[in-house]
Amino acid sequence: MEKICNRCVSNSSINSLNLDINGICQFCKIHDEMEAEYPLNENSFKELLKISDRIKEEGKGKKFDCVVGVSGGKDSSYLLYLVKEKLKLRPLAVHYDNGFDSDTSVSNILRVCEKLDVELETKVADWEKFKDITRAFFLAGVSDPDTPTDVGIFKSMYEVAYKEKIKYVFNGHSFRTEGIEPLDWTYMDGLYVKDINKKFGKSSLDKFDNFELKDLIKYNFINGIQTILPLNYIEYNQEKVIKILQENFDWINYGGHHHESLLTKFVVSYYLPKKFGIDRRRTGLSALVRSGQIKREEAIEILNVPPILNDGVELKNYILDKLDISEEDFRLIMSQKNKNFKNFTTYYNFFKNFKFFAKIFYKLKFIPKILYLRYFGGDY
Repeated sequence: MEKICNRCVSNSSINSLNLDINGICQFCKIHDEMEAEYPLNENSFKELLKISDRIKEEGKGKKFDCVVGVSGGKDSSYLLYLVKEKLKLRPLAVHYDNGFDSDTSVSNILRVCEKLDVELETKVADWEKFKDITRAFFLAGVSDPDTPTDVGIFKSMYEVAYKEKIKYVFNGHSFRTEGIEPLDWTYMDGLYVKDINKKFGKSSLDKFDNFELKDLIKYNFINGIQTILPLNYIEYNQEKVIKILQENFDWINYGGHHHESLLTKFVVSYYLPKKFGIDRRRTGLSALVRSGQIKREEAIEILNVPPILNDGVELKNYILDKLDISEEDFRLIMSQKNKNFKNFTTYYNFFKNFKFFAKIFYKLKFIPKILYLRYFGGDY
């Protein structure tokens, strides 16, 4: 029997779903804790301006005072606009090219950066290494084969910030629109990457942009680089954001959630629904329900229609060919037992044993609260 939250649309496709006596899930409670931390009122944007004023002061004399990661998607494109035009900061845009950028995403990045007069630095992944570790994730049968991309993005932003002596990295996540991705759906951890590579990869990770515990210590604790999530301080409406981007930058809408990357488009719209019964739209729709942007019934109605992928066969063939995965190997991948990070060596248990210190780290702004709650907020 399917379990579903009485408030949002989180359901038993999330193995770790935990409903209280009122049928409310842990993700709703994390949302409420974030709302308490970042309430939307007349002071919200003023708080963001205080942060930007501090960044300006600390960045005096430097060419850039912050790093903004860009993908060509709506969130990162709007974030760059907000940082440059509304907060009047001097951002350096950083893009991680994993070899799967769509033409639309590339044109969006170039347009937005050019019209905002923002310098762009692109980190191009070592293709052979990236291909090997991404293929290894598919062969491992886990639900997050785009984790190497997420790790590469994270490492690139911090690497550039460190090189340029910048103390602030801006992230375009909004808990009110994207929600909290369950750990058993998608997990990011340098040790996790190493273990999967050891068991399913063909080469070392020497040239891969991995992010390990030593990197966290180097960038965050020793050099004091902080992650800022400005979209938490503003009323973020996706339809309005798309209109602003289209009117100001001729920004092109690429369609589905995270379809700016061909790899992620394949993962969320083909691989996850067919192999795991996972519909990643569920987390974003749950967030929109919690924040009052849509009704729960409307979200359920949307989810009743499977993700639309008109070019599914062509996209699958493109991804398999690019990753050197044969049709036979892919059939084995799709039929083997489903796995996730819990089947591999990770930092997870280590972090769980130091929950108290993790709380101190987020209080000191070394890690964002949403990251702390994602890893430690499931015990409600």
